[in-house]
Amino acid sequence: MEAQSRVRAGGRSERVRRQVAQACLDLLAEGITDLSPAEVARRSGVTRTTIYRWWPTKAALIAEALTAHTRHRLDPPDTGSWAGDVAGLAVSMAAFFSDPVEVSQNVIMARGDDPEYERIVLEHYSPLFDAWREVVERARARGELVAGVDADAVVLALVSPLLLVPLLFHRTLTADEVTRHVDLVIGATQVIGR
Repeated sequence: MEAQSRVRAGGRSERVRRQVAQACLDLLAEGITDLSPAEVARRSGVTRTTIYRWWPTKAALIAEALTAHTRHRLDPPDTGSWAGDVAGLAVSMAAFFSDPVEVSQNVIMARGDDPEYERIVLEHYSPLFDAWREVVERARARGELVAGVDADAVVLALVSPLLLVPLLFHRTLTADEVTRHVDLVIGATQVIGR
């Protein structure tokens, strides 16, 4: 049984859950993927017994951390227009990918030395990728996209610079850079005159 089904919202259970998630995120921000229950207990102030009972595996601890890390931060907007959706998504992604935890996580993924961690992360992000593709499909259904636009290609084009600038250049994109990037994606995909 996963921690989510055992931990009730509110009260002590919710506080414990937040403390454990934050301890795990702090470790990930330091580049540590081996989330030992002893270290998580020390950092969170939660007993090892509770951690073993609620999060019996490394995968469960990582999943808890990732859930806290991404919760509502990358939900795609539905503004009713392709331009509005791309702009809203790009702004939230730019902020998210500049988060120190996310930068560290992307370094860990780029190193490629922890296949279990990579599997857990990709599994966690899979529904988010699906939701981002759905933004493209909504625009296609409204007739806003040029024929043949591939949803995966659009998502990769949108995400790549927003992720790579913080990762490689160690800085956050400016609002002007995000706007120029949004204009580029829209210009390459939107039916002219829409």
